[in-house]
Amino acid sequence: MPPLPKLLTLSYLSSVRAYPGLPKNTWYFIAGVTLSTLNRPEEIGSLLSYALEKGVGPQDDGPMQDEKEKMLVARRMREALVKSIAIVGLPKVYLHPYLHIRLHAFPR
Repeated sequence: MPPLPKLLTLSYLSSVRAYPGLPKNTWYFIAGVTLSTLNRPEEIGSLLSYALEKGVGPQDDGPMQDEKEKMLVARRMREALVKSIAIVGLPKVYLHPYLHIRLHAFPR
């Protein structure tokens, strides 16, 4: 089976980030839950990296410098993924989203 094409592109992430109807600073974990639901955990790491590089607010323009802020973003993503299990069920590849969060939010 050939690999699936990437869903996340820079233009797509920019448009989701600036979407006018979303509550403040929620776009990244909504997109993360969507990727988990679609069984695309390998893209969650790219999403988290983008959020940490560009900031989570629609007006943010640079990388996050504060470690506490990075931890908050990673915790929100993890919490959203866990809570989504009650709605969408357990993804086929359950542990991969959490591994990608850890690897991309806190590289060694």
